[in-house]
Amino acid sequence: MFKVFIKGLYYLGIAIALALAAFPIYWAIATSFKSKVDALATPPVWIFRPILDSYRYITYARIAFPRYLLNSLIISSGATIIAITVGSIAAYALARYKFRGKENIAFWMLSTRMMPAPAVVLPLYILMRGLRLIDTHLAPILADSIIAIPFAVWVMRGFFEEIPVDMEEAALVDGCSRWGAFLRIILPLSLPGLVVTSLFCMVFSWNEFLFALVLTSTKAKPATVAATEFRGWMETAWGPACASATIIMIPILVITLILQKHLVRGLTLGAVKG
Repeated sequence: MFKVFIKGLYYLGIAIALALAAFPIYWAIATSFKSKVDALATPPVWIFRPILDSYRYITYARIAFPRYLLNSLIISSGATIIAITVGSIAAYALARYKFRGKENIAFWMLSTRMMPAPAVVLPLYILMRGLRLIDTHLAPILADSIIAIPFAVWVMRGFFEEIPVDMEEAALVDGCSRWGAFLRIILPLSLPGLVVTSLFCMVFSWNEFLFALVLTSTKAKPATVAATEFRGWMETAWGPACASATIIMIPILVITLILQKHLVRGLTLGAVKG
């Protein structure tokens, strides 16, 4: 009886934690379907007639939100491709080759993740301005890649180390080059790890705000920055703001659901050794 009681408390705690985590998402989605009167009502309105005025406003009115979504897609895709390409090659070198200072280099890469973004945003702005990349897609792509590459290196290094070296040696004996073994043997076997790393890099770049705010203004502005433009001097358009936030969440949720099989396998790969 006592074990049942403890188990009930355990599941109750999980339910409360999930409810607290999901409530802001529910409230944003619900507010996006409310009228202006219902969105500003005090006390809050829980039962209302859903309308699509906020979505029509951000799609067809003054703020053309689809264009900013396209900018976010370009930036996040570019940063993810660079991070995965460079990170996989660097991770393979750290996992397979033995050279002096290898662990120091790996730790240095990890230490860059500990550096707060506000500490580097000004140097990045000066650098991008000198290269005349301000308000271009390339500026936030490079900035996001700088942050995502160390993460990709550390995650992919663990996946590469789990692949037996004998498979590469067999490919080398059959006449395959080191580069060919990497492309034909290692990468296909580490597909779950590539999917997991790519998803996390894309989520980071898709949700990134500070670099995009400083490095873009109009042409390359992503959706995360455009979503802040609904706040005015007199009032905040909560309906359109929540509608934009809801739309920003949808692509990542869809990608996660599609790649859920690889995601679960990638997160658990290498968890048990022996």
